[in-house]
Amino acid sequence: MVVKKGLPVEMQELLKQLVMNGGIRMAGTVLYTYCRRMYQVDDETAARWMVAYFQREFPQQLQRHRDRIAKA
Repeated sequence: MVVKKGLPVEMQELLKQLVMNGGIRMAGTVLYTYCRRMYQVDDETAARWMVAYFQREFPQQLQRHRDRIAKA
């Protein structure tokens, strides 16, 4: 049986601070790198997990980020 541990509290706080200060891209990079190193998954899996996390935890900020990218 797999036990889901989730992210450490320090990582959650860091991601929250980055997102709330407008650094969602940096938060994504941090989370992506964390997933790659801690769970040793491939690029696609880490990217999928990163998007899923932001969709679940910060949907409004993610949508704003996507809108900005679409305009550029």
